[in-house]
Amino acid sequence: MSLGASAVYADPKGDIDKQAKAAMESYDLMDYEAAKKSLNAAVAAAKKAKLDKDPIVAKLHLYLGIASFAGGDADGAKAAFTAAVGIDPKIQIDAAYKSPELVKLLDAARAGAGGSSTTPDPVTDGVDCASVKGLQHTILDTGKTGGAQPIEALVGSDITPVKVAVMYRVEGTTDFVEGKLTSSGGCKYTGSIPAAAMKGTLIHYYVAAYNENNKVIAGKGSSGSPNIMELTAGAAGAGDRENPLGGGVKKVVVPSGGNVSGGVIAGGKPAKVYLAVAGGTGFGYVTGDTEAGNQVQNCCIGISLVVLTPELGFYVSKQLSIGIAGRIGLPLGANVDPPNAAHSTIAPAALIRVRYALEASGEGLRVMGQIGAGIMRNTIKIEMMPAGGGDTDIVAQGPLLLGAGIGFTKKLGGNLSFVADLSAIAGIAVVDKVSNAKVNTGVGGDLTLGLAIGF
Repeated sequence: MSLGASAVYADPKGDIDKQAKAAMESYDLMDYEAAKKSLNAAVAAAKKAKLDKDPIVAKLHLYLGIASFAGGDADGAKAAFTAAVGIDPKIQIDAAYKSPELVKLLDAARAGAGGSSTTPDPVTDGVDCASVKGLQHTILDTGKTGGAQPIEALVGSDITPVKVAVMYRVEGTTDFVEGKLTSSGGCKYTGSIPAAAMKGTLIHYYVAAYNENNKVIAGKGSSGSPNIMELTAGAAGAGDRENPLGGGVKKVVVPSGGNVSGGVIAGGKPAKVYLAVAGGTGFGYVTGDTEAGNQVQNCCIGISLVVLTPELGFYVSKQLSIGIAGRIGLPLGANVDPPNAAHSTIAPAALIRVRYALEASGEGLRVMGQIGAGIMRNTIKIEMMPAGGGDTDIVAQGPLLLGAGIGFTKKLGGNLSFVADLSAIAGIAVVDKVSNAKVNTGVGGDLTLGLAIGF
């Protein structure tokens, strides 16, 4: 018997490189938010692996700048390029992603960095303010939980901000919160991230100077490419003695957009209302009598060849939604002539649907419950042909509808998502007829695919 254990080979750089390639595959598919999410996750993984000064991390920042620029965040792109050249001053954009605008932006970042690290010397009381240009801040890689985190910045005379602030995002939330920095003499500004916000494993933040129109004129990091501060355990007994929404700070939703990438909001509020349109096919287990008065022999599986399901709903939370859906079935192919009227060519119904996503982001798998009223119709082959001929008839089910199902959703970009649902619906005949149609009790299923847009 072997008493040894095989060694496990860890290759963090290889894993990070794979993440970078996967992110740029999302970029190639024009899913810039997914690319930024993957790259931010890769940067965080690199920091944990103590690779934050490795050239591979410079490439991550470069790719993050490319994705941010494509998504319309020029400030985020500039901040990411500055971080890239701070690690690798000679880094270049791959030919596949190169454009004159990106090259110009990278050259500007390289000139601003002066060929050295983007992290300035630590702020001291004896700093020569005449030498300060723009906004300078020593980026904080780590902090401690349970206590306020001091933030310091230097503001040069070449910019004249009306406000200097630290913007931070608490782990598990989607909004940035503003904490004002105040002048402490000369070019130095000081403030802090409150103790109540210093919890969890990390916090995203950036420091920015604003003009009178509340536009960023200089900064270290941005909403699209924030700095990542890893948090470690603080002093025992330290508590949340400060309110991150009080004492001179306010909750701020960063404008433009409305998407969340890698847990970092890229601007705007999450969608509250959605409109979805899906189509597919249905089938059902049917028994009883057909609409033409023929008896279903034994039992059979009928089909509703085309099913359309428009839906209007409301997001109670990212995971929970409530919607009103229409179910429009098109039972095609019936050739048995009913004795009194033509066959119905549509099966209308209305359902209230409650969905719950298994992932906190709201994407991925979700479960569904539904209740409503209407008619489900399926075409079915009959064994005994009537005198008028034909072998395909229609069976109606309902009018009380109860069901459940599973689904899947995937964000495609912006507020547009792909949706897929597999639902089971029981049609319960609480009455014998609806209008002139004979109704039965049975069970049906629908498979639909479509798109949803949030507002």
